[in-house]
Amino acid sequence: MSRNEPRVEGGIPVYAWRFAPSHLRTRRQLAKEGLRPNGQDIAGKVQRRRRGGREPLTAYLYDIALAAPKRPATPAQLAALAKATRERQMRAAERHGVDRSEFEVDRSQTEDQEPQRTTPISALADYRPDSSLADAFSWGADWEGVDR
Repeated sequence: MSRNEPRVEGGIPVYAWRFAPSHLRTRRQLAKEGLRPNGQDIAGKVQRRRRGGREPLTAYLYDIALAAPKRPATPAQLAALAKATRERQMRAAERHGVDRSEFEVDRSQTEDQEPQRTTPISALADYRPDSSLADAFSWGADWEGVDR
């Protein structure tokens, strides 16, 4: 059997690295093209040997003809992503010495009204050189008094 002919394991063809047919793609390749596997079974595998007697590196392949377009995110998913991103940014700001209270939302507003923020959503929107945010970003810019 030559290198570019697949062997079969459990009814699934296993191709050598870089020898898979052009109509088969990995999940990442499908995602890059705006597609998803759409629930189809694995159409094949690509395996590459690794050193040290470890098991081979395996990538599962899917038929591009059976793939479907990616579904758009729902409003709830987008809201959850926005919430997680905001929390990550808050924690990053705290690590840089900016107090979370500078970003607090005025909760006295009703749900129908747009909340009034004490600081804009983007903290850099009204960047001032004399603010604590500027101090946090300039930390480490001058290394005076720091032992190396």
